[in-house]
Amino acid sequence: MNDFSTDVPWVIFRLLNQQFAVSIKYVREMVTLPKVVAVPQMPPHVRGVIDLRGKVFPVLDLRMRLGMRSLLAEVEDIIHLLDAREEEHKNWIAELESSVGEHREFTLTTDPHECAFGKWYDNFKTENRTLAGCLKKFDAPHKEIHSVAVKVKESVAKEDFDSAYEIINQTKKGALAEMIGLFSEAKMLMREANREIAVCLELQGKVIAATVDAIETVEKMSETNFEALPESICSLNNSYIAGIGKRKNGTDLVQLLEIEKVIHQEEEFINSLVA
Repeated sequence: MNDFSTDVPWVIFRLLNQQFAVSIKYVREMVTLPKVVAVPQMPPHVRGVIDLRGKVFPVLDLRMRLGMRSLLAEVEDIIHLLDAREEEHKNWIAELESSVGEHREFTLTTDPHECAFGKWYDNFKTENRTLAGCLKKFDAPHKEIHSVAVKVKESVAKEDFDSAYEIINQTKKGALAEMIGLFSEAKMLMREANREIAVCLELQGKVIAATVDAIETVEKMSETNFEALPESICSLNNSYIAGIGKRKNGTDLVQLLEIEKVIHQEEEFINSLVA
């Protein structure tokens, strides 16, 4: 790569906790990723097209093109997990009610830290304050739901089945309903917190939108801090990486994308999607 310029800033962005950069001279604009329209018979890393102010651009999932898992897939996995945990708590209450009606022991966990959601909840971390605030609201209703089984068992032991059913019904209307609402809010915030950025790259009149996790900064880098990618680690997945740069802070390493290869490699799909 011959474009190790100290005069032109670099757009530094993040993919899966790694930093990458592209010369700003190739960057047409950067926007929050609009709605993507999928196009049939495209390779997995070609997400489809977007309409940006009346012009249609193909969308490249840059994570996937570089051999990483798509951020979209990661987020949807968490959404599916939350769907499953919500359903489990509905079933938990239903099983508690059935155990009362059938006069049998309730065997599901009463420890909020031992259910599948509790284990996930205790270990999940996010830097997004809004999402973190939403997740914090789960603590009280989640603990309340699991504590209900103890109260129900006490009523059943006294053969006070009416009280047992009343406790369950109040839990359905209260803590369970609250958790269902929080699951809905958390899923919405999860998608919003992980909305990708479309970096529109242009070379010789051809434009492609590449999805990235987030933009870190735009800054110049010293030419003395550029190094070519060692041949010993070159592979198909990193063939777009022209070299390694070091940021002004002197510690963060940045992988430098060779945009000519990105555009030329996807030229067939660019032409077919915008024809």
